[in-house]
Amino acid sequence: MPVPPKAFGVEAHGFVLGPPLSESVVAEFEERHEVTLPPAFRLFVTELGNGGAGPGYGLSRLAPSCCVYRRSAHLAQPSPYLPGPRYFGDWGPGRYEEPSGTGGGFLRGTLEVAHHGCSLVTRLVVTGPARGRLFNLDTEGPVGPYVVEDADFLAWYERWLDEAVAGHDVGWFGERLPLEEPELIAVLTGDPSPERRARAGESLLQLPAIRDSSWTVLTDTMTTDTDATVRAKLLGVLRRKWDNHQRRLDDAEVTADDIARYARSRTPPDLTALSFLRRLTVADVLAELASHDLERRRRAAYEAQRPWQFSKEDLSQGMLSDAAGGLISDPDAFLRSYGVAMAERFDLAHLHPQLRELQQTETDPRVQAHLTQCLAERPASTPDDFWTQAGDDGLDPPF
Repeated sequence: MPVPPKAFGVEAHGFVLGPPLSESVVAEFEERHEVTLPPAFRLFVTELGNGGAGPGYGLSRLAPSCCVYRRSAHLAQPSPYLPGPRYFGDWGPGRYEEPSGTGGGFLRGTLEVAHHGCSLVTRLVVTGPARGRLFNLDTEGPVGPYVVEDADFLAWYERWLDEAVAGHDVGWFGERLPLEEPELIAVLTGDPSPERRARAGESLLQLPAIRDSSWTVLTDTMTTDTDATVRAKLLGVLRRKWDNHQRRLDDAEVTADDIARYARSRTPPDLTALSFLRRLTVADVLAELASHDLERRRRAAYEAQRPWQFSKEDLSQGMLSDAAGGLISDPDAFLRSYGVAMAERFDLAHLHPQLRELQQTETDPRVQAHLTQCLAERPASTPDDFWTQAGDDGLDPPF
């Protein structure tokens, strides 16, 4: 092209691929790691290039894409992630990955293929039920894995080329559905999956331009979708992206309040929607912690140990102690781990005797790891420290 596209990361790779690898080099890698690379990826690195031009800051080279400090069988262990909704932020060790301290591999069965800045990455599943597919995740933040919809590495890479040339927003590539405007509208208005409907709305606003009729559908869906999280996510993306499309979103705060009321009216209340709206309160969480449904309690506990999303005025030492103390004594290991995390993050030192008693009997490796970290000696902190880390507005997590 006479003028190269201004795609995200182009300064790092200049649309130049590294030289391809020989068959013998790839075969040695596979033998060392006890795997066979997915066919589309293997074809790419042996015939097109190893590293260089690609999503984010460019494709990773094969040799360092798997940590050299992991044992050779790391890639042969199946990755558990499947296509569908994004996994929650508690995806890490103990839930979908091996618990800390057990010697298991982290993000087993996968290779890093692209880095998008900060801790945002794309990984290729080498072993497991989604073999050959790619997923995005934030390795150090609250955004869990999402298996992108492209069928294999070549489809994913070709879509990146198409979208970069067309002028699409290709930052953290793969989050957008690989569909055109009419298909995205069809998903937004008729797909049975709430996650996919919300993603279709965000995908529409990543297009360089959309029709007035599409904007109308977006704003209507924001107040009519049956799922409160879909409404909340659409409001969030419309607020971020309206300027890109020379349109205004009127009464955004009023709409946010309306969606919050709708989220609280659902059974169970939609904590995810309230979190997206920055309307989640401690009262919302405590009510769900009292539920008899285990998954509802787990979701509420996950929100409870993320201090940055609550206002300073909404938290009290008594509330923190009651919530953390109840979780620490829960029969469910995940809830106990959340309780220990709360005690650590809010420096609830008066709960340490209870934690030391638990340490003597705890059998779950994830809880034991959290207990060891919580009870280790460290400088004293206060709840205010968390808002200092997160910034004056207290809205963004410190990662």
